[in-house]
Amino acid sequence: MVEDMKVTEKRQEIGYYSGVVDSIFAVCQLFTILQWGRLSDRIGRKPVILLGIAGVALSTALFGLARTFWAAVLARSLAGALSGNAAVVQSVVGEITDETNQALAFPLTGLSWSLGCIVGPMIGGNFANPERNFPNTFGSVALLRQYPYLLPCVVSAFLSVASIVGGLLFLKESLPSKIRLSPALPSPISARYAEKDGGAPGPGPGPGDEDQTSVRFILSSRSIRSVFRNYFLLSVLGTSFDVVFILLAYTPVHLGGLSRTPDEIGYALAFSGAAGSLVQVCVFPVLQRRFDNVPLYRALMLLWPALFALLPFLGVLARWSAPPAALAASSSASSSVDIGLEGMAPATTYPAGALLWTGIGVALAVLRCGHMCYSLNTILIKNAAPSQEALGATFGLAQTVACVARAGSPAFVSSLFAMSKKYELLGGSLVWAVMFAVALCGWWSTLYIRDDGGSAARAERARTRSHHLQKADEECEMRML
Repeated sequence: MVEDMKVTEKRQEIGYYSGVVDSIFAVCQLFTILQWGRLSDRIGRKPVILLGIAGVALSTALFGLARTFWAAVLARSLAGALSGNAAVVQSVVGEITDETNQALAFPLTGLSWSLGCIVGPMIGGNFANPERNFPNTFGSVALLRQYPYLLPCVVSAFLSVASIVGGLLFLKESLPSKIRLSPALPSPISARYAEKDGGAPGPGPGPGDEDQTSVRFILSSRSIRSVFRNYFLLSVLGTSFDVVFILLAYTPVHLGGLSRTPDEIGYALAFSGAAGSLVQVCVFPVLQRRFDNVPLYRALMLLWPALFALLPFLGVLARWSAPPAALAASSSASSSVDIGLEGMAPATTYPAGALLWTGIGVALAVLRCGHMCYSLNTILIKNAAPSQEALGATFGLAQTVACVARAGSPAFVSSLFAMSKKYELLGGSLVWAVMFAVALCGWWSTLYIRDDGGSAARAERARTRSHHLQKADEECEMRML
């Protein structure tokens, strides 16, 4: 799309402009998502969610009508500014679940994201340029010929409108202050937070109390600061892997890459995404019920250093399985790094053997298991929220932290990858050493995380088991008598 806009005559600069269009979303979301979360704490979750979906529909349609680079940037900026649903949806899930079923509910938000990542590219790839792909149907419409990227955007906007209709009909408000019978009565969630703090539940903050949705009040909690710090590092790791794995896959094998085509990597990522969804829905709830939150989180965070330590060995496997022609570097081989950074296929490809695909499969399997950290981190954020009244603002602040990581990580890791290969820093492996160190910092930060909500849940489960055992003993004694 950026190439069709004729922004630049140099193909090597197209990746830069595409990166601007892509990253401006996270930049604008950074400044608004906290406010959306705080607004949902006041007016309710449902209206904010519906307003956010309406913003997605509007901005998507405008993006399809963009004919210039700055029009596309404006549409993406509007999409980011109106995208506050991530924090609000997590607040809804936190309010309608408890310790007995949250491990089943929170991974479903990740599952919906994974499905969107699969369906979205399919819509964009199949419906773009209808004059070429559907010459006898959509291609005959003058408007769609004039705006070749409007059709996939209209399809996406239609899905958003359908979601709004479904939300109006079936989505129920979950903010306790909006659904309780009497404002003087505490909500069930308020009671849970009061039990966690060791006090009696109350109707809410008084007129003279500090605003519980303020950033200062939320960050006054040491527990939430430690969880946010780790969430930032986790977001850096996840975003960096998404970028650097594609760069590694497209880089020629004689430069330490895998020399894979876009189709091959696309299918590999799609298959691993589907498998990762099953891991989130089927495996994670079992682990979360069996192990305490913090020890499980620390164990899962160890997968990220292992993952970045594994990536350079994929290049070794590619060299072992590559034919001699793929290893022959031309005199201009140093310029191939720039080609990989543009997201283009390498000049020399070859059929990958079973050994290389096994290595890629292992790396992606470790990645999908490591993604369980996201669901567990969401549970830790919910448990660390200072009060029920600040739940939406807390998730909004968490997403703000993640936006900072997502906005800066792609440029950082792609530049580091290019420098490592171009100047042979640490034999071209500096990027892996740095990311391994960042992953170790992420694991180290888990040593400072506490889970007061999880401790309360474990105590409650212990009391329940003790009560059941006592009742069973009494029944046995009665039968014996």
